[in-house]
Parts: sequence; structure tokens; C-alpha cells
Amino acid sequence: MKKALQDAGVEVYRSRPDEVHIAERIRLHIMDSHVRVVLGEPMKVRFTARSQRSDFPNARPDELLERVRHRVGGGAIERGYVETASQVQEVKDPVDESKTLDVWHEVVYEKPASDLDEVIDEVRWALSLEKFVRD
Repeated sequence: MKKALQDAGVEVYRSRPDEVHIAERIRLHIMDSHVRVVLGEPMKVRFTARSQRSDFPNARPDELLERVRHRVGGGAIERGYVETASQVQEVKDPVDESKTLDVWHEVVYEKPASDLDEVIDEVRWALSLEKFVRD
């Protein structure tokens, strides 16, 4: 799968036995990975969308998750994705884990893919999607 994705021009961040993490370049030397191909039968394309407390300091956690669902979820669901999880994740200071730098409110969407061509199409679509709700 990794080689097929690379041959299609998709940059791979990391691969594991059960999934391939797709690279998303934030800047030339900084990568992230919020899009994944889950291996198995059927294969699935999964992505995570989020909002951050620092962008909406007065909003409740449920409101921040709803922002993600409203902004990203509608288009994903129309395309055949389903919400598979939601979570609130604290981003800790790497130097001092007693400090929280931010809190992410994440929603995970997933879609089965019948073949490699569909996987590649869905990966490209997920990469083109703005997954970070800032307004």
C-alpha cells in the first residue's frame, strides 16, 4: 500500500502493519498526519478534524466538537464518511507535562474503500479538506 500511494504522488509519513499515515506538510520542514489508510478488508480512509480551545477560549467542549461537525462533517457525510469517534485531547508542554498548552476537540471520520483507486481518490480529497476549524 505504501508503495502504491507513493507511486500515486502521495507522501507517506509513516507506515505500520495495520495503517499508513499520510504526510501533510505544514511548512517545508514540518509535517503532520491527520489522514490515514486503514488496512484490512475493507480498506478505509480515516481523517481527524479538530478545533482548539485557544481559538475559542469561551466555548464549551461540546460546542467545539459541534463546530467541527458543522464545518467539516457535513461535506464528509455527503461523501460517504461516518463519524467514528470524538475526543478531547490535552496538548501538554513537552518540557513540563504539568502544563497544558492547548486542548484539541477532535472528530474522526472514516469511509470504506473498495479498491486502490478509491483509496487514492479519498486520500486526495481528505488532504484537500480544511480539517482545522479556526472560525
